[in-house]
Amino acid sequence: MAVAGGEVGLELSLRRAEALIGSAAAVALALDDFAINLPPVSVGAVDQAQLRAIATLYLASELEAAGVIPAVETLTRLARSGSLPVDLGSATALVQAFWQGRNERATGDERRGFFSGLFGTSGPENAAQQRNLDFEELLIDLCEALYKLDEQASNTSWGGVAQQARVRRAAQRLIVNLVGISSRITVFLAQEILAALRSALQILGHPAVKAAFRARTPWEVVAAIERWANAGERIREYDLHLRRGQAGMTLLAWLADAAPVLDAEGKPIVGLDHPVVVAAIEWLEASLALSERVAPVPAKADGSPWAALAG
Repeated sequence: MAVAGGEVGLELSLRRAEALIGSAAAVALALDDFAINLPPVSVGAVDQAQLRAIATLYLASELEAAGVIPAVETLTRLARSGSLPVDLGSATALVQAFWQGRNERATGDERRGFFSGLFGTSGPENAAQQRNLDFEELLIDLCEALYKLDEQASNTSWGGVAQQARVRRAAQRLIVNLVGISSRITVFLAQEILAALRSALQILGHPAVKAAFRARTPWEVVAAIERWANAGERIREYDLHLRRGQAGMTLLAWLADAAPVLDAEGKPIVGLDHPVVVAAIEWLEASLALSERVAPVPAKADGSPWAALAG
């Protein structure tokens, strides 16, 4: 898919997600009973594979909230029913292929239920997994620890012992939470959802589709499809969901990389100039902005990270 302007960041994020899930899948494959000789896989390696898969799923969950796959599912239904008021031209074959593969993908309810079980987002009432209500608070704690890494720093490269210890504790708690609720299927479902995202974005970014809806970007196509489907003027805050998804993926990918060294007490685990520190700030800012735009910010209890951020 050709990209330009604001689509470049999304394309780069997808490529990074594909690289993460590729490394995770290699480990997951070694766990299955194939008639080939593969090196043994340690428990630590399994945890890292799951965390890398979860990192890609976090990006996917934010793109789901931005309406990427749901919009293309709606587009294909409208096209199949003959009620689509535009000609998709050379993109018709892509739309047809997406429709034909619908039974091989997770449904919208299945995706939302899976994301809810991992990240505590809202999901269908009959979701198989319970919402992971602890996830957001644990991620806030990690982000706070990272962006405060330079507070009262005794070292210009990595901050101080107390600050590093706070990051370590926050990272360990988040890992325990995520690994405890993930399973082997996490990696394979991440592959499936990422492939669906790639196909959906190929359709939304296709020149014929953008021309049909008089749109300049895939996000404008999403908005137009929702209008045609009589969904009303829904404000999804596409830019903020993408920003939070990219930052969250960076944070969780770092968590996977850091996992093997978290038990090495007394040694710094992250430097002040590490990209994950910037990602922590980006995630907090995007999350706060989303919470303020979706609904008025409720009063927070004393000591709440959101209260401190909201000033």
